[in-house]
Amino acid sequence: MRALVPLSRLLQPRTRAAELIQLDRRVRAERDAAIDDAERALALAVRAAKLAVAAAVPHAAACGGCATALPWPMGQHAGGACCAGVTADIFDDAELAALAHAGTRSTDLAPPPRRDPHAGCGFRGATGCALATVHRPARCVHYTCAGLRAELHRRGQLDEVEGLLTALDDAMRAYRIAYRARQDREVVGPIVAALADHQASSRR
Repeated sequence: MRALVPLSRLLQPRTRAAELIQLDRRVRAERDAAIDDAERALALAVRAAKLAVAAAVPHAAACGGCATALPWPMGQHAGGACCAGVTADIFDDAELAALAHAGTRSTDLAPPPRRDPHAGCGFRGATGCALATVHRPARCVHYTCAGLRAELHRRGQLDEVEGLLTALDDAMRAYRIAYRARQDREVVGPIVAALADHQASSRR
């Protein structure tokens, strides 16, 4: 049975609605995928590393005005210049799979108010990201801009946060390897089975 599109998606600006509907379908499909316990554990490790970074940087002044006076789409909203990419690129296949298998559902991906212009990621709104941190891709908490690094340095947190970012990188790298291995198995498996069937039938 085909899933109904949430009304909150349909009432969004047309371009945002299209991106969010596509993302909904991808999340549902990925959550239906068969994965092993090892891959699920790696997805949970990414989530834990991501939340550790976010907890270390609860309030970042640099992010609130980093996009001011920049060209569209970055400058549409005062902050979130790094969130001005395309939704499908930000939620690439591995990032989306890591979210889905750590527990994120399509219903957790709530859009910003429809009055907020669509400028970049579909979850970027006038006051920041509409998503809870736990449901954001790992790359969305990978703070690397010069302004934020300077702020963390002033606060004496730069070394701590860089260490947490390294741990997040390592966790996401391990997950990507597991994800690609699963994709390879899904492609190669049917080919191997077909070859085996062909050899079996040729012996008869």
